[in-house]
Formats: sequence, structure tokens, C-alpha cells
Amino acid sequence: MDSKIKKIRTARLHRFYMIIGIFLVLAGIFGFQIIHTHYQRVSVDQRIQASKTHYNTAKAENKSLGLQVKQLNNSDYLQKLLREKYYYSKSGEIIYSLPSDHSSDVSQN
Repeated sequence: MDSKIKKIRTARLHRFYMIIGIFLVLAGIFGFQIIHTHYQRVSVDQRIQASKTHYNTAKAENKSLGLQVKQLNNSDYLQKLLREKYYYSKSGEIIYSLPSDHSSDVSQN
């Protein structure tokens, strides 16, 4: 009778270890999934933040370029720009280039 009780105890103990082992394996798999998903979410959040920053930069640049287009459609501004930057003159006009004019051009570049 003792050997039969021992066999039952060892069978129950083996079953207990088997259930605990399966539970630990499943807990490990689910834990890995949770950690992996967390790191993926952090990565996606960083990419979203970088995209938002890039979008805001592009939006500001677009606004600036829109303003430049609007200014270039203004004939007075366009004439002023051509005279200042490219030394464009009307017929009969003479443009004198002074050293102070060149030093400001060099410092702007």
C-alpha cells in the first residue's frame, strides 16, 4: 500500500510540476509579447513625433514660400528686388556699386 500511495504522490507531483511549467512558459510568452509591444509603441511614438516636427517645418516653409510668391506677383517688389540684387537698371540709368554694398552681400552669404 505504501508503494501505491508513493506512486500516486509522485504522479500528482509530476502533474503539478507539469502544470507549473506550462504556466511559466505561457507567462514567459505573454510577458515577452507585452515587452515587445511596448518597445514597438515607443518606436512608433518617436517616429510620429519626428514626422510632426518635419510636418511643422514643411508647413512653415510652405507659408514662407507662399509669401514669397505673393511678393513676386507684386510688380513694385519685383522691380525693387531686381534693382537691388541683380543691379537691373532702366534705360539711361547708371548704377554705381560701392564697397559697402559688396560687404553686405558677402556677409549675407
